[in-house]
Order: sequence, then structure tokens, then C-alpha cells
Amino acid sequence: MSDRIYVWDRFVRVFHWTLAAAFCVAYASGEENAIVHAYAGYLVLGLVASRIVWGLLGPRYARFASFVRGPAAVLDYLRGLAGRAPLERHLGHNPAGGWMVLALLVCLTLTTVSGVVVYGLEG
Repeated sequence: MSDRIYVWDRFVRVFHWTLAAAFCVAYASGEENAIVHAYAGYLVLGLVASRIVWGLLGPRYARFASFVRGPAAVLDYLRGLAGRAPLERHLGHNPAGGWMVLALLVCLTLTTVSGVVVYGLEG
């Protein structure tokens, strides 16, 4: 019998790697190929929107409620990390990682929405 615990469902895994690829394509195309850049940006925006929905309605470990903790938990975790104290184990994201996920989703949303606005003004 295997001791493996599969935390991330297929949607989250496919989302992660598709998001990474779309971001790299958008970054690499930049001003060189505006159409590819725009479509990659739209893909990033669609992926982020779908991940937000999945974070609210998806299975247990995909839900934000399972890995986004309050500020006190994040500070306690970071203090423990800085103090090299034994840390509590977390299945999935630790408290700081949960906030990083939120920060990443917010930054990607702001970046892509600003691109849509600029692209719309220029197009």
C-alpha cells in the first residue's frame, strides 16, 4: 500500500503548468508579437478566473479555505521559520504559501487587466 497522499487534483495541476507556460509565452513575446502576447495574456486571465472559482467551489485541498490562514498564523509560521524552530507540517501550502498564492493571483489579475485596458486603448 502506498503512503502517498495526493493533495492537488488534476485541475490544479493542469492549471499550474498551463499558467506557467502562458505566462512564459506572454513574457517572451512581449513587444515582438503583440497578437501572441495578447492571447497568452487572455489565457492567463481566464486561468486565474477559473482558479478563483475552483478555489471557492473545488475539492477540499483546492479550496482557499483549506490553505489560507489568518495573519497571526502567517506571522507565527514566519517567526518559527526565522527562529529555525521545528515547524508544524502542512498538507499542501503552509500559511505563508497560502498568502503567496493569493498575492500571485492578485498580481496576475492586475497585470492582465491592465494589459487588456492598454491593448484595448491601442487596438
